[in-house]
Amino acid sequence: MKLTSASFWICIYLCAGFIPELQAVSSDESELERADSLYKAGNFFEAGIAYERVYYFSVDAETRIKANLARARSLKQEGRFLAARNDLQRSAHLRSYPDYHLEVLYQIAFCDYMAGNYNAALSMLKQLRHYYPDRSETEDVMLLYSLASIMFEDWKMAKETTQHLIKVKSLDTALSDSLNKQILFRFSEEAFPVLKSEKKASTLAAVIPGSGHIYAGYPAKGLINISSQLLSLGLAGLMAWNQLYISGFVTGLGMFQSFYFGGIRQAVFLTHQRNLINMGSYKETLKDFVITIYEIQE
Repeated sequence: MKLTSASFWICIYLCAGFIPELQAVSSDESELERADSLYKAGNFFEAGIAYERVYYFSVDAETRIKANLARARSLKQEGRFLAARNDLQRSAHLRSYPDYHLEVLYQIAFCDYMAGNYNAALSMLKQLRHYYPDRSETEDVMLLYSLASIMFEDWKMAKETTQHLIKVKSLDTALSDSLNKQILFRFSEEAFPVLKSEKKASTLAAVIPGSGHIYAGYPAKGLINISSQLLSLGLAGLMAWNQLYISGFVTGLGMFQSFYFGGIRQAVFLTHQRNLINMGSYKETLKDFVITIYEIQE
């Protein structure tokens, strides 16, 4: 009887230490389920708060990283990519959970891309491929790598990652060859948009008012600029004809000077704007092409 009683109390003593931990795990699961239900219902803000609560109060590292990823998912649904990226950074060091760690690095890169931090996205993708060289060769990773390279204007990297995307998809030989030929053309100098010279626009506008605007691709603005300068000169001449020399000098020539130098600055700005539009159009064409490759289903 004494032996049985002693064994009973030993078991109670050994198991007592696990009871709080088991209760914590059960509580974490119920909180995660509640947060998941909020997310599925489209209550992304409330779900994000619920996931954050799990992250802060859980004592289990794996649960924390799961809650962190889920919160980032909620923030992305709200369009808060920088906030999601900053939150995910808290789990970027947890390499003891490789599956989750890989996903964290990818999601950080994705959030950087969506926030317009293309260099940061590329840096994170390089880190991901460094830690997981065998597991990072996926279509999603290659797609994001290619898109970020295009936006960062690293054309060599963009071409290589797009070619690698085709390789990862394991397409048939004929289709792969056709797509690779298109890649060589689309990323070649022949397909690259012709960018206008801001210096040339400035020189043209200084020599022939309005011509810099026309060179930039804005003829209507050029006509308005030269008309404004002619009218100001005409006003100065009219005042001089009526012997209003001081008024003509101050008003007429003052307006002409403002239109003349302002026209030069505007021509440079419009040239820069035109280059951005042309480059943006080229990037969108490349992105659509890469996404089309990604969506090909054998």
